[in-house]
Amino acid sequence: MDDESRPITDAAECAYELDANFRILRVDQRWAVVARSNGAPQLIPPPGPIGQSAVSCATDMTSALIYERLFTRVLETGRAIAIAFRCDAPALRLYMNLSIEPRSGEGLRVETTLTRAEERPPMALLDPEAPRGSDLLLMCGWCKSVEVAGRWVEVEEAVAALGLFERLYLPRVTHGMCPPCYERVCQEIDGL
Repeated sequence: MDDESRPITDAAECAYELDANFRILRVDQRWAVVARSNGAPQLIPPPGPIGQSAVSCATDMTSALIYERLFTRVLETGRAIAIAFRCDAPALRLYMNLSIEPRSGEGLRVETTLTRAEERPPMALLDPEAPRGSDLLLMCGWCKSVEVAGRWVEVEEAVAALGLFERLYLPRVTHGMCPPCYERVCQEIDGL
């Protein structure tokens, strides 16, 4: 089956290995499907991400710091951790699991797996091909909620509250981390 005919749920799972400095050593065969489906063909080896810092691949500074804390804590304790997150597609809510475990020798093995998918009406805001204007909209990279007037809400509520159906161009989506996700992930790291 080629990448174009794979179900969207296959385009969310992959695994990769990091060295002790969190540089990407290897990616599995599913990596290319994930990279292509997320509009990032430049991440398909060769060379793709091989040799790059996994922390520097985070889309925002808060997530980069969280990933660095996660990776460091797993290396320090020698214990694996699994954290729930979302990686939504325009017509699906994708509930995922991020597993980080020490590799034999040095470094880490990181894997994302799908735990559940829920259909929903297509959300153009999540479509990377949708026309975009210059406005920015902040979305949590962990739960996919959107900040609207200081509140974090589901995409559907944000679209309605911001009147995005009436706009010619959708805002560009930038990522961060909502306070509840930040607290939850920090607690999981501290509990490791």
